[in-house]
Amino acid sequence: ALKEALEDMMSRASSAIVLIVIVVIAALLPPEVHACSTFLVGKGASVDGSLFVTHSDDGEGDPDARLSFIPAADHAPGAFRDVWPDLEDNPRFVGTARGETYLPGRGVPSDAKGTEPIGKIPQVNHTYAYTEGNYGIMNEKQLSIGESTCSGRFVANAKGSGGEALFCVNELSRIAMERCATARCAIRTMGDLATEHGFYGASGSFEGGSETLLIADTSEGWVMHFVPYPETNSAVWVAKRVPDDEVTVVMNMFTIRSVNLKDPENYMYSENIIDVAVKHGLWDPSGKDGVFDFTKAYSDGEYAHKYYSGRRAWGAFRLINPGIELDPNYGDLRIDDPYPWSMKPAKPVSASDLFAWHRDWYQDTPFDMSKGVAAGPWGSPDRFNGGDAEVSIPGSFERSIALHRTTYTHVLQTRGWLPDAIGGITWYGPHAAHGTCFVPVPAGIKKTAGGVDNWKRHVRRQRLAVVGAPVRAQPGADEVRVRRGRHPCGPGDVGERGCRARRRRGREVRRRRCVAGGGGRRAWNVRGSRGQSESRVVAPG
Repeated sequence: ALKEALEDMMSRASSAIVLIVIVVIAALLPPEVHACSTFLVGKGASVDGSLFVTHSDDGEGDPDARLSFIPAADHAPGAFRDVWPDLEDNPRFVGTARGETYLPGRGVPSDAKGTEPIGKIPQVNHTYAYTEGNYGIMNEKQLSIGESTCSGRFVANAKGSGGEALFCVNELSRIAMERCATARCAIRTMGDLATEHGFYGASGSFEGGSETLLIADTSEGWVMHFVPYPETNSAVWVAKRVPDDEVTVVMNMFTIRSVNLKDPENYMYSENIIDVAVKHGLWDPSGKDGVFDFTKAYSDGEYAHKYYSGRRAWGAFRLINPGIELDPNYGDLRIDDPYPWSMKPAKPVSASDLFAWHRDWYQDTPFDMSKGVAAGPWGSPDRFNGGDAEVSIPGSFERSIALHRTTYTHVLQTRGWLPDAIGGITWYGPHAAHGTCFVPVPAGIKKTAGGVDNWKRHVRRQRLAVVGAPVRAQPGADEVRVRRGRHPCGPGDVGERGCRARRRRGREVRRRRCVAGGGGRRAWNVRGSRGQSESRVVAPG
């Protein structure tokens, strides 16, 4: 018996050593590129004529969740604007060129090395104020942007990193914020800079090497795809207008198919869009390949693995209009085109609807991630990467819109009938959408609040966030009433004082209802492999 016990102990020790080695190796691997979920709602599809653009910044590694304010500025004739590299980890920037958030000593040591530009372009006379995360978010004119990384046929590298391309999509979105009041201006400005100076994606591989932006002003919304073209240090791009009464989604894969080159009201594109496709055999103009299809020609297929993008698109459309039945299964998403580009919603869409859509993990479908063995005893929808079982078993977990590793989510609302300063609202939620409150930030702010631009607080929040286990987010169930108004508050604050009646600064805040499973159990996050988190559930108290 003693011999058997010793053998069992040695076996357990060996397994533990192997697990530790796996975790260490995984932690040393480079982080994956961002993989974000986005919606765009036309003004005729919303409850009050607002346009909405959303974005969940679903990064890994050590992401920078700060919401930063960059003030408006006047520039001397002949001035130049520095172009900054694609940096998204903490801190994404250190220096004096982009507002107070990034000043040395602000969350980083006062002697921290400043971010070095990789090039410069001529500056304009005046630049607008705007807020940014890892991308430009909303400017003082209500111009709004969301982002989703995609795969593409070509790959380019940045200047100073083995390539010649000057612009990443992060910098293009910031320049659009600085220089434009309309979506069309933003598209043309970003497209021209990308084709003139070169474009590179978020990764040095075909997967994650291209980009999509969803762009809206107070009148219209557009989807814009970028593909690097290193042969001439340029880019190929296309943009399509979203019908006013419809909603579209982008889930890490191009969605624009046919392009009407003679319809400038609804399409914009780079001059090389056809020539590059023909030159590289991506489309045959003789008619063999049928009508030119941008996604079929320039996409490198579904992001990450089959169903990573397409299943999310199916899930999103089922939320937009449950009455339209679409098949969650398909062959090749790039070739088959199984889903509509946009659709009319079953009912007018509100900001609260979009909060709920970003908290979706396929509830009440066969793919519900809170069900089954992988969900654990408390029905968690979260799936944490890096385990040895995930490598040894064929297949992949479902990828839902709600995601534990989200850095932040924002829902952008533009309202053209109001002054810009209050018409534009950024509903900003740090951390995962199913574990956050969305805070309204008006377009006319002159400074961000003390918490949302504080790097140290976000680091602590990412590492020691208290989340419900599990929470049941429901449309309309996540409202907070405040004496001077009302704003949505997410179910992720389950167990915090925000879910109980209290007085704060003379205001009574009352939660309508707070829904959580697991009998009030709490979980704290600890750092796991590859900069991610893993949940450990403990009993109350």
